[in-house]
Amino acid sequence: MAIDWSTSKVLLSSAGLTRCEPGWRLDEAWGRRLLDFDCWFVWAGRGTMQLDGVDHVLRPGVCFWMRPGHVYLASQDLSDRLGVTFIHFDVLDASGRRVRDDLLPPQPVDMPDVHCTDAMLRRVVTLMTRSRAGNAELATSLLALVLREYAWSAQLAAEGTVSGTQLRHMELAQKLASRIRESPGMMPSIAHAARQAGYSPDHFTRLFKTVIGQSPQDFAVRVRIDRARQLLTETSLSVGEIAQMLGYGDVFFFSRQFKLKNGQTPSGWRNARAFEPQMNADERR
Repeated sequence: MAIDWSTSKVLLSSAGLTRCEPGWRLDEAWGRRLLDFDCWFVWAGRGTMQLDGVDHVLRPGVCFWMRPGHVYLASQDLSDRLGVTFIHFDVLDASGRRVRDDLLPPQPVDMPDVHCTDAMLRRVVTLMTRSRAGNAELATSLLALVLREYAWSAQLAAEGTVSGTQLRHMELAQKLASRIRESPGMMPSIAHAARQAGYSPDHFTRLFKTVIGQSPQDFAVRVRIDRARQLLTETSLSVGEIAQMLGYGDVFFFSRQFKLKNGQTPSGWRNARAFEPQMNADERR
């Protein structure tokens, strides 16, 4: 069984975000004072959360649906302090009572899209600090969407369809792949992408290859060459201009790489494509 979101009501209490101070920690006293739910989302840093005696790694993307009656003990890596958003809330069922514990999704969950979840929760915090009409309603709706995705991600992990970690890996790899497709001439920094995800560059490269089937570098070359073929066919840009647009500092290197992938130089490819329509016209006559 799970929460019936069509008849449930989310109520917001308080919210905030912080980069945890060097002396910060969660102890048993914090858990005893928890009287409502707390959406506790890590957007930066590393640490450890012990939940009811079981250790969980804290890194960007990890989210806890904290609830009364549990013991939370957390600490952080002082060389990479935690960044956390926390939102206290409640969820009421159709009768106006707090939803039963057995309907709640497990904790923690790896949220599939760190940046989207971070942006939505930050927006909730911002809206809750303003008194304009409609802000509270919008903040509640945004949090409800995050909670539903939390429950959905937990369900996928429980079904064994895909683990929470695998789901997050897929989203991270696909996000980088989308950035490369959108701007093939501007290869994103793998080190930067890995750092944002909380992984080493080597580990991030391996997970990208597992999901996409190629390393980020090989994928970028494929996307660049695909785009080069399109530009050669659809525009009158020179080979040098296309090479520069796609991030090649050396037009001769671009030509060699293009020929390696296509069996023709860029000029040869363009000439062949330009000749094909004429051949087809002749055949029709």
